[in-house]
Amino acid sequence: MEHKIDRLSELPKPIVEHILSFIPLKQILQLTILSKTWQNIWTLFPILKLEESLVLSGPYNKKFNYFVERTLLSRCRQNISIQRFEIRILDNIDKEWYCACVNRWIGYAIESNVKELNIFASPKNYYKVPESVLVAKSITGLTLWGCNLESFRSHDINLSSLKKLVLGEVYNVNDQIIKTLIAGSPVVEEIKFARCDGLRNIHVSGLPKLMNIAVAYNEELDSIEIEASNLESLLIELCKPCQINLLACENLKKLELYSATVTDEWLHDVLSKHLHIESLTLLRCDMLKRIKISSDRMKSLTFYRCSELLEVNIVTPNLHSLEYYGDVISFSSNTSTLSEVRLRFLNGSFDWIYNVENIEFLTKLNHLKQLTWRAHYAKVF
Repeated sequence: MEHKIDRLSELPKPIVEHILSFIPLKQILQLTILSKTWQNIWTLFPILKLEESLVLSGPYNKKFNYFVERTLLSRCRQNISIQRFEIRILDNIDKEWYCACVNRWIGYAIESNVKELNIFASPKNYYKVPESVLVAKSITGLTLWGCNLESFRSHDINLSSLKKLVLGEVYNVNDQIIKTLIAGSPVVEEIKFARCDGLRNIHVSGLPKLMNIAVAYNEELDSIEIEASNLESLLIELCKPCQINLLACENLKKLELYSATVTDEWLHDVLSKHLHIESLTLLRCDMLKRIKISSDRMKSLTFYRCSELLEVNIVTPNLHSLEYYGDVISFSSNTSTLSEVRLRFLNGSFDWIYNVENIEFLTKLNHLKQLTWRAHYAKVF
């Protein structure tokens, strides 16, 4: 019988790790039967993603639990780092047992210098994030979704390598927790706060490397104050009136405001102080009425269903893209660089074309590559 050469076992470890990064964890279990070397291949797996389908039988899934324990403990003992560890906390199994397992697994991952840690919990579970996460100096990316942040209240936070922070649908949050979290993440570059229960005031400062902030649908939020000299992108989606103060964000390039209670004067002040803004999106900003946008840097403008908006005066010589969706308003512009325009009117679409200012506006769009004009009704001759 011809002896078959085990080519898989001869591959260098870096190549094996790269191959494994594209293979689902469930298939890694199947690989262990290919050769003696591959029986221990799970010790090289750089990304561990524990999906619901792998844990559905809870404590009775002994093979899977043994695999996870052995994998994480082995890497920890061999000082083999983990690139990403992602886990979902279920609500249909023994909570006390499973949370104890999860805490132990997270501890192993942190001891293995995990770079990216993502924890997704069912809101029904109120999973409490273990204290070890708060001082994990190896973590560069942290996502906590549906978790309870009670442990953040009475402990110092030291995430000295953290670059990306995402908090979504988290519980037991307050302003002091966010303040402590920000202070303990000195090199963070990207922050997202979404649907954080108990969050009322966000004050961001002292983060010299911060480049992106997203604040979305935090129902109790009253105020946002941001001071970040290198901030480039800011997204704010609100559920209720909220005060917004932008301080020393001179490098801001992209600004998106959804349901923000900002006035014409507020917008004018922000644009006059942040001259590097290239992209502006205003969605359902219902206090805006007559606005003038004057900028040499502006390249993209989007207005979406700002119900009280009556007039837009655009002085943007380098504008390339304009999108408008809403009622008929008056447009005026001196730009000749527009290459893409999308106009969608909710009412009065036929009358809009007979407005002198709007006729002049359309005649200047002679460099367009794409013009989209949609209306809910029009007269037919």
